[in-house]
Amino acid sequence: MKPSWPAVRTQLILILVVAGLIVGLESRLSAAASWYNVTVRIVGVYSNAGIRVHAGGRYMGTVYGEGTISFNTTYGPVISVSGHTPDGYPYYGYPGYMYPGPSWGPYGYNGVAFICRINSQTAPANTPTPALLTFMYEPVFFLYVRSERGTPEGTGWYPAGTAARVAVNAVVDETGNTRYRFDKWVGGTMQDSTSNPGLVYMDSPKIIEAAWIAQYKLTVNSAYGQVSGGGWYDRDQAASFSVTSPVDGGEGTRYIFSSWSGDYGGSSVTGAVSMNGPKMVTAIWKTQYLLTVDPKGGQVDKTTQWADSGTSVSVVASSPCNVVEKNRRLVFTGWQGALTHASNTVTIVMDSPKSLIATWKTQYYLIVETKRGTATGEGWYDADSVAEFSVPSTVPMEEPFGTLGGKYVFSAWTGDSAATTAKSTITMERAHIVTALWDSDYTSIMIFFTVVAAAVAALLVFGAKRGTFKELKLPTRKAKAESSPETMPSN
Repeated sequence: MKPSWPAVRTQLILILVVAGLIVGLESRLSAAASWYNVTVRIVGVYSNAGIRVHAGGRYMGTVYGEGTISFNTTYGPVISVSGHTPDGYPYYGYPGYMYPGPSWGPYGYNGVAFICRINSQTAPANTPTPALLTFMYEPVFFLYVRSERGTPEGTGWYPAGTAARVAVNAVVDETGNTRYRFDKWVGGTMQDSTSNPGLVYMDSPKIIEAAWIAQYKLTVNSAYGQVSGGGWYDRDQAASFSVTSPVDGGEGTRYIFSSWSGDYGGSSVTGAVSMNGPKMVTAIWKTQYLLTVDPKGGQVDKTTQWADSGTSVSVVASSPCNVVEKNRRLVFTGWQGALTHASNTVTIVMDSPKSLIATWKTQYYLIVETKRGTATGEGWYDADSVAEFSVPSTVPMEEPFGTLGGKYVFSAWTGDSAATTAKSTITMERAHIVTALWDSDYTSIMIFFTVVAAAVAALLVFGAKRGTFKELKLPTRKAKAESSPETMPSN
């Protein structure tokens, strides 16, 4: 009778089970053939640090602090210890775990952990003397980098004796006009506490905190010119600012700084404020226009100058001016340019660039000299005009000859004129001098004395004929002088 399939299947299963048991038994008998006599030594940890020891992955016990543990096991040959302690490393101290501090738990190591860089070794088999396996631990310290603002970097674990890099934002804005500037690191030994990034020497667990300084913004506004000094300043720092003035506006226009408004009110182009908060200053300007004054060789009381917009400027021309005594001078004739005016004083409103041009005429002086009579015509004359001058044609002589008809008769002109008439003219292209020349005329005097002599002679002849002078004795010269107080002039 053929066996059924279920029966065959059952037999196969039984055969496989028996085979598995035989293989497992042989394996256990083979493993039991090797055993490991081991002493594990722990070096470099604190006394409260617990180090777990395993053989072939099986827990063999815990060593607290620096110490040893010995065992004889068949679970070898790989003997391993905890790669780090406490078990929370490297996580504790981070957000979500306990931060380092006075009680840096939860393991009571105060920010200290230990790591074993080679945490497994192979033990020799079947040794009657325990094999000593030493595991070295190195301390690592926790660095906590904190800051009231910004994003601090560097929090974590660092091997003892190494330098930890720490960093934070250099500047953190708070508002548009207030921000905070990193100042220095506080709480750890550093070569330069003001460096950012900086290096912290990790010789212990540390807390490093970023210190900040508030900064305020100074805003300097101006419609014209170049401003300086605007920007960020530390709290309570003195901030200096300035603006350039004047500023060319083109076409005889410029802008002049007048004063500051806002958080400063000075009138100098430079100023300073204490930055105890955000500050703003604004430059105030005034417009000026150029008044061009061209004296054209004459004299006026104003020169070319800038004047504030809307102001009135009076300009006076001195007339006459540039006077050379009895020679040459200038006489004001009027203004041209922004206005036309004959008065030597004008007032102009500066609502735009303006120009004033003084106009003049040149005058020359005519000197008329004479020793006799009274001359006319001496004075100032416009250049190139015709001057008329004169003297009387005759002038009586001094007494007593003038009474007797003696006179001076004009002869001619000398100097800058050779005219022979008592009245003449000269073109005044320059200063001139003319001098009258005279002749003496004694004709009337001669006639007078001739008539007198003739009358005396006639009287003498007449008397002789009548006998009037028969007994007449001529007086001596002495008697004549005594008897006659007046002496007749001789011819």
